[in-house]
Amino acid sequence: MKTLTLLIITVTLLSCNKSNQTKAILDSDVEETSIDTVLVKIENKLEKSYEVGFYSKSFTYCWISDKDTLDFKIGMTEHVTDSSVQLRVFHSNPILFSKALDKINESLPLIKKDFNLDKLGYLYFEPPIFYKDMTTELSKSYENQFGKKNIKYKQLNEFLLDSWLERKVSVFLNQFNKSTKRYGIEKFHLLEKAYYEEYIPNSDLSDYPSFSIHGMGVSVLLNE
Repeated sequence: MKTLTLLIITVTLLSCNKSNQTKAILDSDVEETSIDTVLVKIENKLEKSYEVGFYSKSFTYCWISDKDTLDFKIGMTEHVTDSSVQLRVFHSNPILFSKALDKINESLPLIKKDFNLDKLGYLYFEPPIFYKDMTTELSKSYENQFGKKNIKYKQLNEFLLDSWLERKVSVFLNQFNKSTKRYGIEKFHLLEKAYYEEYIPNSDLSDYPSFSIHGMGVSVLLNE
């Protein structure tokens, strides 16, 4: 049975990430998470000039079910200069933020084989609109404090440091004895509900707030 599982992974692994990746799969690269779902990793090739000498290693972790790669992926990189580690979450479909954190925790035993998480220094998530629980809580608090006006990045950081998001992130970081230093949302602005479908099509938007904090994604810089 184990041989069959590994064969399936070898055939389907290349769909986990669109970048060039190595195809060598070892027993340690596979972790069965349920009867029909496995968590696998791929080592990404560092071919571009700006990556060589910038990252010492890069891996993608994803789930495969019934020969199909699931939407949720985790990218891990390590810097050459200081060995700091970055964790980035990628997905095209909405997911609850609490569920996203659960999936990261589920992947940690495999990630720890490749990265020293004592060096974890940065997290990245999709924009809040991709997490119904996050955007609902943040929009409600934001409107209570600022109405529907845009605020400056310093205010945004202060707002997020005292938000529902920080409470969720801080619980996740406790296991690494880490804490949040700063939040950031590149190209921050408020997105009206009328435009949600451009980002999360075919979603039930009935319970979503009338606007969402939006931008390129949510970055979390950690204290050392």
